[in-house]
Order: sequence, then C-alpha cells, then structure tokens
Amino acid sequence: MLHTTSIRVALATLVACATFGASTAQARTAHRYTSTIENVALSTGGGYPAPGGSAVLAGSWATSLYGNGALIDHVTITGHPTSDTFTFRGTEVGFLPHGTIRDKFIGTATVLSNGTQKVSTKGRFNGGTGMYRGATGSFKFTGRTSPGSSVVIGRSAGTISY
Repeated sequence: MLHTTSIRVALATLVACATFGASTAQARTAHRYTSTIENVALSTGGGYPAPGGSAVLAGSWATSLYGNGALIDHVTITGHPTSDTFTFRGTEVGFLPHGTIRDKFIGTATVLSNGTQKVSTKGRFNGGTGMYRGATGSFKFTGRTSPGSSVVIGRSAGTISY
C-alpha cells in the first residue's frame, strides 16, 4: 500500500509539472525595445534604385534590450511615386547573442533638397531562432543618409513577443 501511494504521489507530481511546464512554454511576453542602426548597401541589382531594383544591406544593430548585433536586409524598390520619393519593401534578419529575429517591412526614402535621404519604415516580426523562436510584434524605423554617403544611420523602436 505504501508503494502504491508513493507511485500515485509521483504520478500526480509528474502530471502537475507537465501541465505547469506546458503553460509556461506557451506563455509569451511582450518586450519593448529601442535601437540604433547603421547599415550600408553591399550589392545592388536590377537597375536599383529604379522600381524592381534590389539591394542587400548589412550593418550594426545596438539594442537597449538585447545588446549588440548585426542586420542583413534584402530590399526591393516597389515604386517612385514622386521625383524625390521611392517606396520599397524588404525582409531582414537580426543576429543577436541569443538567436536571430526575422521581419518584413515597407518604407519610403525621400531625397531632400540638400541631398540628404530621409528613410522611414514600418515592419512586423515574423519568427526567430534560439531565445526568439516564434517572435511576433512590430517596429518603426527612421533614419538618414548624408549627401554623397551610402550609410543609413537611424533609430528603431517596437514591441516583440516570444
């Protein structure tokens, strides 16, 4: 009888741990972050920056929440609605110490009269690896490119859940 009671207690404990563990694994927490980004085009093709043209960009990503990392962007120009404005879409992978985060974004680049480019994007996180597996959320980025430069410097902020 003592042996049967011990087995029942052990099984009840195992079931409780399994149930609690499943609930914890499914819990997702939203995290707000800010970051600074500096990136540059590594390659372009298809008549970039004409519509249909594409570019691959890479750069540094310093975040308030995750530390320092790197970004790789694949960008396609989707339009040229005015003489000084380009629209684009893209995908991005952020490499951080505890995994990667993927996202998709859309944006505009506007060339100002002094030659500065103003860049603005909105994006959605759509997955990741390691600590960020299943990441979701959204972000906004604003940045600038100085006249004659190909380096985009800016800031992003958003919320990411994983």
